[in-house]
Amino acid sequence: MSKLRAQQKAQRRELIEIAGKNLFVEKGFELASIEEIAALAMVSQATVYNYYGSKDELLLAIVARGEVGIAEKDSEFSHRAIYENPVDLVIEVIMSNIHDTISTLSRELWGNVIAYVATTTDQTVAPRYIDTIAGGLGTALFHVLETFQKDGKISPDIDVNYLADLLTRIERIQFLNFIYFKTMSISDLADSIRKDITFVLTPHLK
Repeated sequence: MSKLRAQQKAQRRELIEIAGKNLFVEKGFELASIEEIAALAMVSQATVYNYYGSKDELLLAIVARGEVGIAEKDSEFSHRAIYENPVDLVIEVIMSNIHDTISTLSRELWGNVIAYVATTTDQTVAPRYIDTIAGGLGTALFHVLETFQKDGKISPDIDVNYLADLLTRIERIQFLNFIYFKTMSISDLADSIRKDITFVLTPHLK
């Protein structure tokens, strides 16, 4: 594929995903149609289906856009680990990812995402979904923890790869709580995450 063609394809994907997100927010996931999304993105319905296959897959692609930010901040967080408090920085990494995630989709749309992943018969969806929402965060946390360990702030006996996975799972559970419990505010979520991370991480600090 030529560079120009690849750029055009990426631009069409971006237009479709922006159109999809706007219509999902405006009309709700169930009422927004592929026909309307295609019209708003100024592409054919066939193009939308060719790129995504279904409205659910388009929604997952929009989810992926919300995970880009953590990858872009990875190096910055790793550098800051040299001189910042481990608990505070780990919490900031997690909350940064959560803010990116929330800004991408509303609670209601996240409910559609979770419902699709839980009910689809396509066994490839769940692994792709988990990799999308946890991969970037897990990598960023690993790099931060690795730096802390090299600087002697974390016990050398700790498997920081496993610890990063554990902290990522904590974030996913807490985020699900936020989606399910409508009275839970973002401040409540941040407080709950701080308690969990402090409890898990503090015993391993030096």
